[in-house]
Amino acid sequence: MTTHDGNAANRSDGTGRSDGSARSGGRPLSSGASTDELRAGFRAQGRSEVVEEGRRDARQARGMYAGFAGLVAVTCLVLIVVRLGQGDALGVWVATYAVGVALGGWGFVLGRIGHTRWAMLVTCIGAALAGLGDSPVFR
Repeated sequence: MTTHDGNAANRSDGTGRSDGSARSGGRPLSSGASTDELRAGFRAQGRSEVVEEGRRDARQARGMYAGFAGLVAVTCLVLIVVRLGQGDALGVWVATYAVGVALGGWGFVLGRIGHTRWAMLVTCIGAALAGLGDSPVFR
């Protein structure tokens, strides 16, 4: 016989309930605890902790996506300045880097307001354009 919180989980009558009733919700599960006992245990653990953990995870995700997008935008800006400082002629590469900066900035804004999937999509497109601007075709 298995006990959870002092209650019998597997009774000799097969109900899995400490009161002996044989409701469908009180059948023993593979873990030995009835569904009613599991529900009661879940309700007792406190939803505020679960809610706070979800909020913390969402905050971290927003910060990560915003940081990644900001990094892409700043990298594109630095690459524009470096290549212009080396004397490269203006060309398509400037446009691809500029679009990378714009998309990185937009990804930063989307990440901060919580649209993390869109932020990742926009930021990846901006990074791909920056990589395209770095290709030998545009040198």
